[in-house]
Amino acid sequence: MLFDDPALKALKQSFDSQKERAEGVVRASDRGFGFMETADRDSYFITPQDMKNLLHGDKISAIITEDNQGRRQAQPETLVESALSVFVGRITINSAEGRRRIFVTPDSPTIKNSFVCDDHRKDKSAELHSGDWVRCRLTRHALKDKNFRAEIFEYITSAADPKAPWTVSLRALDLPLECPALPADLKFNDQDLPREDLTALPFITIDSEKTKDMDDALYIEKKDDGSFVLFTAIADPTGYIDESSPLNAEAAKRAFSIYLPGRDIPMLPRELSDDLCSLREGVERPVLCARIPVTAEGAVLSERTVFTLATIKSQGKLIYNQVSDFLEKGSAEGFVPSDAVKAQLEILTAFTQVRDAYRSSHAAPFRNRPDYEFVLTEDGALDHIEVNYRRIANQIVEECMITANIACGDTLAAHFNAGIFNTHKGFDAGELQDVLDLLRHEGFEGATAQSLQTIEGFSAVRRFAAAQESGYLDGRIRKMQEYSQISDHPAPHFALGLKNYATWTSPIRKYGDMINHRLLKALILKSASPKLPDDETLASMNQARRLNRQAERAVRDWLYVDYLRPDVEKKTVFHAEIFDVVRGGLRLSLQENGAMIFIPSSMITEDRTAIEFSVNTGEVLVKGQCALRLADVIEVRLVEINRGTRSILGCPVNPVGGLMLPDPQAVLARRK
Repeated sequence: MLFDDPALKALKQSFDSQKERAEGVVRASDRGFGFMETADRDSYFITPQDMKNLLHGDKISAIITEDNQGRRQAQPETLVESALSVFVGRITINSAEGRRRIFVTPDSPTIKNSFVCDDHRKDKSAELHSGDWVRCRLTRHALKDKNFRAEIFEYITSAADPKAPWTVSLRALDLPLECPALPADLKFNDQDLPREDLTALPFITIDSEKTKDMDDALYIEKKDDGSFVLFTAIADPTGYIDESSPLNAEAAKRAFSIYLPGRDIPMLPRELSDDLCSLREGVERPVLCARIPVTAEGAVLSERTVFTLATIKSQGKLIYNQVSDFLEKGSAEGFVPSDAVKAQLEILTAFTQVRDAYRSSHAAPFRNRPDYEFVLTEDGALDHIEVNYRRIANQIVEECMITANIACGDTLAAHFNAGIFNTHKGFDAGELQDVLDLLRHEGFEGATAQSLQTIEGFSAVRRFAAAQESGYLDGRIRKMQEYSQISDHPAPHFALGLKNYATWTSPIRKYGDMINHRLLKALILKSASPKLPDDETLASMNQARRLNRQAERAVRDWLYVDYLRPDVEKKTVFHAEIFDVVRGGLRLSLQENGAMIFIPSSMITEDRTAIEFSVNTGEVLVKGQCALRLADVIEVRLVEINRGTRSILGCPVNPVGGLMLPDPQAVLARRK
């Protein structure tokens, strides 16, 4: 009765309202306790008992208190947003005491909780076994509902499935496992449109050996004054796919083809992407073609570019490495080009050199970072990794595609003020002062906040960074840049140093390129413009691009852990470039194979007071002095590989900043 007293209730509410509160994100530790980090970068301790009701990544509101030692800590009060909603996990079946219970553990390196799980699948034809992969949704959260509980709504695959890395990675991101089906009534709708016959010209394709979806072919002419005319012929899938068709709606939903190690999932039916639309050698194909004038100095004359509907016949499916060997060494095993093809390669090489020089002085050169090609065995295991640098053949295709997309972007901007544009805003507006401080420290003078917000000013900074012997400045400024976006209206692409950039050279693989094809066709035919995507479709296209990249990284990480496991016992020494400096250690990329590893501070020194990981400057300070920084390359060994979390721990081979290296095995024992 006493607790029902209105005066006491009012007094309690008054006390509660005066308590200090904060909102932040939960960060769990390996030892049971955690922290709540706020937007202002304040950090509050969370006790192990309170962590039992929380997940790493939860956003919560908490009461801020002090313990007996004066430590500020967060007492969780309300759940603002759960770290989990829909997730992938592995199940465990517990049949103790005659009662069958299902538990699910999320497939996450940071969430180790297991939840009681209900089987709510519509299709229960697949019997569940321990270790199977499933998709679930969290139905109860302990902070709000006193306990955790989840429900299964999709079976993914069995524990022993060798294709699990691909299947699980795709379904974890709600991505499709197969390409769309070919409609039974599919036909070429543009057969009556007039097309220019270019079959006599020696167009060529340059791709990897296994590529089947070839959507671009090249032909080039060099004039007496040293200028060029680049012909880019691009496959024409919109001739088959009507704008109002279900197949177009499916392409819009997928937005991109998905490319994973050892597997691809085309955006279009394979019959289209790999055959009917592919610019195969010796086969006549309908194309959308651009004649692009380029000056002897390398400037693209977009206003003089002519787009036409045409028919071509590729006179050579050329392979990157063979072309590079031929051009760089004078010959290539298994490759003897005809005189016409040889002449094309010679002019394309000259064109590439001119364009590269032009971009290097007007925009910024590309850093020659390697690509890592995963070569798989027949059963899907990783056999070996080939390290491929950008050689001349890759540069030829790169420069031709950039040139074609510049011409397209400028043309769409001039005639429609609309299209699908790749955009990049340059530096994050909130980081401008930090950029200026960094540039002054690194010896770049004359930059202002205003100049950094222009393409010219941004490009000058990128050129300066690229010219440095160390990649430190390049690594720092990349972390201060905005992310690229897809837009339906013209906007600059600062990272390329361009006023407009609209891709149209990969319509088999990108839905945005199909839209740009329809706009270019409308320009050629003087017909009504097609409908542009709404904001929701644009957002889904940007999201699809991010998810596809996440899926590729996930599969690579999965394959790396098995591939590199023997190197732990062998104590193999790798060269690793520092990719990121974080509060607890270093993230590095192995130069020999591209794998990402983590070196925690405990693997560098036992004296935590002697070392500081400066996240803001990307440096490792030992007793106040810089010992390592972004882009530095050090020798490392692998000490632990966790297949469950697909994580790789390493340690330095040599002491950092004169500090004594701890025993890695002793460190691992303490971590456990």
